[in-house]
Amino acid sequence: MLYTGCYLNCKGDMCVSISGDRGKNAGFYGNAYSSLAPKYDFFRKWKDNKGKIPEKENTRFYIYEYYNRVLKFLDPIKVYSDLDGKILLCYEKENEFCHRHLVAYWLEECMDIAVDEVKVYNQKLVKLNRPCLLYTSPSPRDCS
Repeated sequence: MLYTGCYLNCKGDMCVSISGDRGKNAGFYGNAYSSLAPKYDFFRKWKDNKGKIPEKENTRFYIYEYYNRVLKFLDPIKVYSDLDGKILLCYEKENEFCHRHLVAYWLEECMDIAVDEVKVYNQKLVKLNRPCLLYTSPSPRDCS
């Protein structure tokens, strides 16, 4: 089983950063899986465009870039195998758009599995709702 969460809600050995800075700005110093981190240039452009262009357009831009520059080059079976039993962390809260949710949807589509958003509370995993993404990757079934 694989999970997603934010630095604010998750601590412990199960946690793995998938952020470009490896979670340092959140005080996270655990393991990282850098191949899932967004590329800095499109991440920065997405952040800079918030509030300047329509959210839907900005989100589509990010999804397109993340899929074509990150996920497209990864093997979902290997990613799952490498991270099985872990919580993939990034900064955004559970109800906000972020790349960890794209990873979750990608793995769900490619492998027919569930990837739950969680928080760690009293050393137990608590399932949370994650946002429904209205915009999928350019080729959500392209899992090779």
